[in-house]
Amino acid sequence: NNIILFVALGVVLFLIILNEIKRFTRGFREINPTETVQLINHENALLLDVRESNELASGTIAGSRHLAMSVLKQRVDELKEFIERPIVVVCKTGARSIQACEILRKANFVNVACLKGGIEAWRNASLPIKKK
Repeated sequence: NNIILFVALGVVLFLIILNEIKRFTRGFREINPTETVQLINHENALLLDVRESNELASGTIAGSRHLAMSVLKQRVDELKEFIERPIVVVCKTGARSIQACEILRKANFVNVACLKGGIEAWRNASLPIKKK
């Protein structure tokens, strides 16, 4: 009787499964602020801030390197010295960092992760922010 509802359910389930498969095969992981701190302390991870310059006024994570998302593709070669080193990509909420991780993986960076929730998650975890 409800064929339209079953078709809609099938489409939604298909999209959820497709999204999960993509998440597992993308070649990088999403990590929380605690895991990020551990990577920095134990594996000397590079923090790459991909927010735009006007967003940096709200503060940055100490020791992070800034390379705006809008220029990352053109300037990815500037990061080649870190190709074997862990890189944690940070943006405001975590959405752009996923795109940046995809760019880095395509450029053959080995150990790439993104900070889940971005700098907002870092703030919510009461971790230090450096104001300029």
